[in-house]
Amino acid sequence: MEEFVAQLLDLQDCDRSIDRLKADLESIPREVKIHRKDTEGHEAKFSLFRDSLDDIRDRQDKLAGDRRDSVTRVADYKSRLISLKSNSEYTAMLKQITHTEKMIDRIDNMIIEAMYEEDEALLALEKALKERDRAVKRSGIREESLKEKLRELENSLGLMEVRRAEIAAKVDPKHLKMYEKSRSAGHREVVTGVKNGSCGGCLTKIPPQSTGEIKGGKTYTCPLCGSYVVWTSDSSF
Repeated sequence: MEEFVAQLLDLQDCDRSIDRLKADLESIPREVKIHRKDTEGHEAKFSLFRDSLDDIRDRQDKLAGDRRDSVTRVADYKSRLISLKSNSEYTAMLKQITHTEKMIDRIDNMIIEAMYEEDEALLALEKALKERDRAVKRSGIREESLKEKLRELENSLGLMEVRRAEIAAKVDPKHLKMYEKSRSAGHREVVTGVKNGSCGGCLTKIPPQSTGEIKGGKTYTCPLCGSYVVWTSDSSF
C-alpha cells in the first residue's frame, strides 16, 4: 500500500471515530428531552387527579351549603305553621316542609356518594404522586448520567480532533484536498477495498487487470466516485 494511501486510511479511521462521537453527542439532547417529556406526562397526570379531587371537594362544599339552607328553610316553615289562619295555608306549608325534607335526603345521599368519590380520588392521587416522584427521580439520575457521558464524549472528541490534525499535517496537500473534497461531497470511504471485484465505495465493477494490480499493492482510483481502492483483508475478486 502506498504511503499516502496509508496516511489517508489513518485519517479516514480517525474521521469515522469523530463521526461516531458527534452522533453520540447529538443523541444526548434527544434522550434528555425524552426523559423530560416522560416526567411532564406524569406531572400532567398528577395534576389531572388533583384537579378532579378539588372538583369533588368543591361539590361537597356546595352540597353542604345547600343542606344548611334547606334545614334553615324547614325550621322557618315549621315556625310559621302556628301563625297560619286557614287549613289550605297549613296544608300548603306542610307540603313545602315535606318537599324540602325530601330534598335534604337527596342531598345527604349525594354527600355520601361524594365522600366515596373523594376516597377513590385520594387513592388515585396518591398513586399518581408516587409515579410522578419515581419518574422525576429516574429522570434526574439519567440526566446526571447523560451529563457525565457528554463530558466524556466532548473530551474524547477533543483528543480525536487533535490526533486528526496531527495525521492531516503529514498528508500531501494535494491528496488531503482531494480527500476533504470527497468527504464534503458525502463520500465516507475515500479509501476503500475491493468487494467482489468492485469498488467498495460505489460498487462500480473494476477491470480484472486492475483488480490484479490492486492486489499487488497498486492504488486504483475509481473513475465514478473518485475513491482510492486498495486491497484489504476482506477484499475479493
